[in-house]
Amino acid sequence: MRNQYLAVVSLSCALLSACGGGGGGGVNSTPPPPGANANSSLVNLQYSEDFIGRASVIRYDVSRATGGATVRSPSENTGGRIRYDAATRTYTLTGTTYPQSTFGPSNRIDASSGPVITAYQKVNGNQQENLALFNPGAGNTELALTYTSYGALQKITDNGATVDVNTAFFTYGVQTAASDMPRTGSVNYRTKIDGQFADATGVYAISGPSSFSANFGAGTIAFRMDPVGENVVTGGRKSLGSHTMTGSIAIGNQFNASNEFSAPYGSNLAGYFYGPGAAELGGTFLIRDNTGGSGVGAGIVVGKKD
Repeated sequence: MRNQYLAVVSLSCALLSACGGGGGGGVNSTPPPPGANANSSLVNLQYSEDFIGRASVIRYDVSRATGGATVRSPSENTGGRIRYDAATRTYTLTGTTYPQSTFGPSNRIDASSGPVITAYQKVNGNQQENLALFNPGAGNTELALTYTSYGALQKITDNGATVDVNTAFFTYGVQTAASDMPRTGSVNYRTKIDGQFADATGVYAISGPSSFSANFGAGTIAFRMDPVGENVVTGGRKSLGSHTMTGSIAIGNQFNASNEFSAPYGSNLAGYFYGPGAAELGGTFLIRDNTGGSGVGAGIVVGKKD
């Protein structure tokens, strides 16, 4: 799963000093506000639009000598949005405490793009920014989504002995209208998780099995994931616990759940339903080490009805 987003690939390159720069100058114009037209799905976007979603953010420093990470500030699971500009075909992550950055066709990295993701990169001196977007549509061989997607935005500053990293995982899409939310019945969703975990032993790409169900009549959700981290440098694996959460559906199309105080790892989750009749979902989670360690993780879950 490590090759699914450029953020992890680029970080491993930075730590190993094995990659050269890539990309070019970005499109610096601010996209206009969304017009009267709205996109009916994320496939073949036609109009400029702000897509509301969630973002989970972690910030840490990595030692080049040891590969270990030190968390710099508290992690966040917060609201966010992706702004798409149809005229310039650019994407901008906004609405979070994360600094805005815009990526367009001139920043695309063809060698790292394919059916699953489209990868972008900007390099300026000792700093690089990487964006990877999960491709919606039937051609995605991992999970074919129509109304929901996710991405990873990573900013890396190479200070020589250390590498400073800011990572945001985010989900977004065409939200289910409150009036179109189901009011009865239960539904299971086929899901996918992705993310990153950092602690004193290293930085890990997160993958693993997960499941999500919604009881629309009761207004509740159940989410389970068994995340496993893979060290981005050594390939070593780390179990990040088994997480079982129950939560609620609120404010029409939103959901949330938490088991923050579980051991050895706690977590929380928040997200939205997307598409007609809550056909899909997208949310972000945080993981924290409750054994006295300082490890933190951030990631996403996306899914579609079985």
